[in-house]
Amino acid sequence: MEPEDEFIENASTLMRFAKEELKQFITWTNPQTSYGKQAGLLVQQLEAISLQMEALRQDYKKQVRKN
Repeated sequence: MEPEDEFIENASTLMRFAKEELKQFITWTNPQTSYGKQAGLLVQQLEAISLQMEALRQDYKKQVRKN
């Protein structure tokens, strides 16, 4: 595995864990509080970043195949 592949995989894994931890936090707390709402926003942001990471992965794979 190339270092770039490992970076993308590690970053994706960290985001998945962070998103799951925040979801668990929301289930344990009142989602209507300011911190509950903030946690919900963070989950949304992590979901958006996950999509961007997947785009990065695909772009990287395309570039590697060209070379």
